[in-house]
Amino acid sequence: MVGSEAGVIPADPLGGWIPLYVSARSGRYCVDWAYMGAERFTEPFCFDTLQRLAVRPFNRLFRQQSDLTVLRERACSHPGLPMQGMVFHMSRCGSTLAAQWLAALPDSVVLSEPEPVDAVLQWPASEHGDTGTLRALLCALGQPRREGDRSLFLKTDCWHMVHFARLLEAFPGVPWVFLYRNPVEVLASHQEVPGWQLVPGSMKGHGLQAPEEVMNNPLGHGAWIMSVILEEARLAMSRHANGLLVNYSELPQALETRIAAHFGIARDVLDGEELQAVTGRHAKQPNAAFRPDAAQRRANADKEVLSLAEYWLDTPYRRLEEMRLGAGGYQTMRS
Repeated sequence: MVGSEAGVIPADPLGGWIPLYVSARSGRYCVDWAYMGAERFTEPFCFDTLQRLAVRPFNRLFRQQSDLTVLRERACSHPGLPMQGMVFHMSRCGSTLAAQWLAALPDSVVLSEPEPVDAVLQWPASEHGDTGTLRALLCALGQPRREGDRSLFLKTDCWHMVHFARLLEAFPGVPWVFLYRNPVEVLASHQEVPGWQLVPGSMKGHGLQAPEEVMNNPLGHGAWIMSVILEEARLAMSRHANGLLVNYSELPQALETRIAAHFGIARDVLDGEELQAVTGRHAKQPNAAFRPDAAQRRANADKEVLSLAEYWLDTPYRRLEEMRLGAGGYQTMRS
């Protein structure tokens, strides 16, 4: 256990260690730490990196465990990189591309859908899922990975839009982006390769209880979840500062124009070869070239996709488009 052994304790017993996962067992909230050293989060999702670390012999033998007090204390002594931006999204709309592009910056650390954050967001905010725990967790995950690292970016899971206020409270004033896409294209993608949000009842831990009419229809369940996400994004744009709406149709150009400006990314780094290479690759399959598929997905959409998109998603999508096109898609700082 971290901090529980007798004898001499190293100056930084958790130097190079990161939270692998967090858990609540028998009323006890724990953090399991794994050694990462100076490696970087370069894979499309943090889950892939954390799973790779978890199976290493060293981490299987010497994994450390602590309570939340250690996590919070470490946030004070090792605050990590300053949060420069958050990416929220609808799902299947270019958010992974945005995360990979941000990760290609010469001075950034990008956390793409980190599972420990998803776990804490399912804890009651009135108990250990408060903003202090969230901030401490992201500080621990967001340590500099290279000598020149200066900025931290978070890409959330799509359903974390319902926790928007909690995340923003943990990092007040941070610029944020909401990415979204034509609902027919998104549903067609999920019909082909289902996401977790299509599993009926899967979002109960996040306070999302779907109506009975979709509980026996996975694609309908996903459509309802996405309708909530879009509505939450609209409310966030109406109530909170520093927001930016970006439609998938604007990518990849919007990365180096609207998103770069919104996140305060210096223009002199935008011509880097790594950044240019990212936009030509498939975000989730880095060895494959990117091929636009919007027109094909709309053309191939079946009656179920079209019906669900019209019933659950057309109205919230249209409202977001009106906001994006009517005011440049920005919610600026209030005086």
